[in-house]
Amino acid sequence: MNKKYKITLEGNIGSGKTTLANALFEKMDADYLILEEFEKNPYLSLLYEKADVAFETEMFFLVSRYSQLKNDNQDGLIISDYDMFKNLVFAETTIKNKEELKKFKSIYNILNIKSARSDLIVYLDTSVDTVVNRIKKRNRSMEIKLDKNYLANLNKNYKKYLKDMDNVILIDANEFNVFDEKQLDNLVNKIKKYMEV
Repeated sequence: MNKKYKITLEGNIGSGKTTLANALFEKMDADYLILEEFEKNPYLSLLYEKADVAFETEMFFLVSRYSQLKNDNQDGLIISDYDMFKNLVFAETTIKNKEELKKFKSIYNILNIKSARSDLIVYLDTSVDTVVNRIKKRNRSMEIKLDKNYLANLNKNYKKYLKDMDNVILIDANEFNVFDEKQLDNLVNKIKKYMEV
């Protein structure tokens, strides 16, 4: 590609974003792959243990994602397993203190430069039961205790933001199998048609 084009995968915890990002990177012969560095967040396991570190957790993610994406000005096809609006979705779900949430949003608005936005978002729409099953299968110790209500609220907040976006391809990730070549090819064709518009 002679110009920059960024495709991001979004969806709930355990919806399959990273697996699909890797598959699309290979299938579409993309130039860059950006994956979230969640394991570097020192607050995440504390948050899942119900410690009062929601603001710190989301601020760390905001700064980490921003530092990754602010340098993605290269020409070419970029595949990422997150979009910057994810910060708002998770902050609104996680941060219960209204003053801290207000502070978070003001910092987000300062950092969220236009160059970090996606040309296309592929949203993996999943039920809570599906993500609970996938979380159990991948067996990350800090995620096992995730509350179903928390996951349901994430779904709700994602939908709230997505309804105002016109650059989204929504796929039923309850049924989608990234390892099925036919399904993956169909998705790639949808993406390519969108890119041609």
